[in-house]
Amino acid sequence: MMNKDKWRFTVCTILVLNLTTANAQSILPPVIDWHGKSESLIAKTNNVWITPAEKSGFVTTPDYNETINWFKKLTTASPLLTMVTIGKSVEGRDIFMIIASTDKNITAEALKKSSKSLLLVQAGIHSGEIDGKDAGMMLLRDIAFNNKKSLLDKVNFLFIPILSVDAHERTSPYNRPNQRGPQNQGWRTNAQNLNLNRDWAKLDTRELRSVIKVINEYNPVLFMDIHVTDGADYQYDITYGGNGKQGYSQGIRNWLETNYQTFTSNELRASGHIPGPLTYSTNDRDFSQGMVIQTGGPRFSDVYGDLRHLATILVENHSLKPFKQRVLGTYVLLESTLKFLSASGQSLKQITAADKAKRISKVPLQWKVPQFKNAVGYDTRANQPVTVATIVPPDSFQLAAIEHVIRKSSVTNADYVEWLGKPIKLTVADYKSTEPFDFITRPKGYWVPASCDVVIERLKLHGIKMDVITQPREVSVEMYRIADFSFGNDNGKTLPFQGHMQVTGTTNSEMRKQLFPVGSVYIFTDQPLGDLAVILLEPSSKDSYFSWGFFNSIFERTEYIEAYVMEPMAKKMLEDSPALQKEFEEKKTGDKAFANDPNAILTWFYSKTKYYDERYLLYPVGREL
Repeated sequence: MMNKDKWRFTVCTILVLNLTTANAQSILPPVIDWHGKSESLIAKTNNVWITPAEKSGFVTTPDYNETINWFKKLTTASPLLTMVTIGKSVEGRDIFMIIASTDKNITAEALKKSSKSLLLVQAGIHSGEIDGKDAGMMLLRDIAFNNKKSLLDKVNFLFIPILSVDAHERTSPYNRPNQRGPQNQGWRTNAQNLNLNRDWAKLDTRELRSVIKVINEYNPVLFMDIHVTDGADYQYDITYGGNGKQGYSQGIRNWLETNYQTFTSNELRASGHIPGPLTYSTNDRDFSQGMVIQTGGPRFSDVYGDLRHLATILVENHSLKPFKQRVLGTYVLLESTLKFLSASGQSLKQITAADKAKRISKVPLQWKVPQFKNAVGYDTRANQPVTVATIVPPDSFQLAAIEHVIRKSSVTNADYVEWLGKPIKLTVADYKSTEPFDFITRPKGYWVPASCDVVIERLKLHGIKMDVITQPREVSVEMYRIADFSFGNDNGKTLPFQGHMQVTGTTNSEMRKQLFPVGSVYIFTDQPLGDLAVILLEPSSKDSYFSWGFFNSIFERTEYIEAYVMEPMAKKMLEDSPALQKEFEEKKTGDKAFANDPNAILTWFYSKTKYYDERYLLYPVGREL
């Protein structure tokens, strides 16, 4: 039996936890009362296949074991559903996937060759944002037992309910204070403290490698990544979209924006939800300065999918809407996606094939919001036309907003936003980063030396095709020499990010005869993943393997020369070369720090000798032009 003191302590602890949790939820902005047609999707309490979230009244979400056990029973009972393991986490948990299909042969190869469209949906990449898991459980239940089998007539459906399985079990009512339910929420990063939705390009984690393996083996025509937002308040409960104009797959983009989203948004509205586009405030606070969409690079799922020409939908349910409302909206989005693929999946296949066949000669590394536009004016004094730069006005957008006021903080003395819970309409500026810049001329291919085995391995994981040489080969290539480099993360701080010390630098090109040893690889860019190869291997790309620090060893000089050797050598060099004497004097005059640093001076002379490491700061990947 529990003694009285221990009993009192336990009761008090429970009360404190409950009060703290309740207070945290009560601090959130006012919630708008919601009822929609989609509430009819909730199972009756006596339904043997009621999901744990439904059973709790959408107060809680099931833990990992409860989720697995529920799916095991469901897939055992239904011939339409099969549960498979696609990988294992560092803490030993299986990452599982449900295959929903009427086909008899459901191997990866068979589904890849099937005439049906294939949808891949992933939930729980941030395991505190778990709406997709519970919505998928409900939908798969209804496909198996509630007369929705027809959704699989022309579509095969792959569903990953929890990707970040270890973080899912780091559960607490305190993990996401800005999110309205469920009561128990998983953690944002995995057991290695890595954010999986920053890992699509570099592939450090077992979780992301598992998803990429599924994409390569099954070849889905549409991929959906389900999240829950942070940030501002607005009326939309389900916001979602593709990569837009700022991307590499324009045919897919047009299909998503003009066909897919029109259909699914109508379905959501008909079910009582308020769908909207991905919505981010320009000032990261309210919408007084407009809203903005910027491309984040292929570290994120939507940009990565666009770059490999896979139609990708990023879903951001609104964190301030109740858990039940978000889950039901996700259910409707999933069901309407299956419906639309049944009717239009074949056209998406054709559009995808066309995007994969394109080979743009100039590949943009970045995208920005258009700022200026050349226009023709007239100079009256010169009596002639003249080109002038004009500011490009942004589009406007009718935002289904929530009224807010700006308060002065008594704690920080700074302004902060208070959301009042009153629906309003606002016309706001709509900025989109649709202008490409920082172009790279597409080479015929890249030579990656065998010494870069870690990079070669990851390129293979992406599915990029390459030839491995079995004999040494000397090749004429363009190579980059790195200059003006600095280490630090995207926020300008000299700190690791995602477990890496990132680096940026300018590049100087040089043509070289380079010997590549056995085991080196040649990656030709005339392939469907050629654009992805460019972005991963060009050092100027912010998500290249260079930028993520996979080549940081080139910044270390490993051979030196002693001052007692370099001093007389420098004197002899100056005596023998008036041109070097002039260059040295100009260097000292223009760089006082150099002039007052004996070590820098001797190093400068050392760099002019044949003894200097000619591979110092040389990026080892060669471009074949």
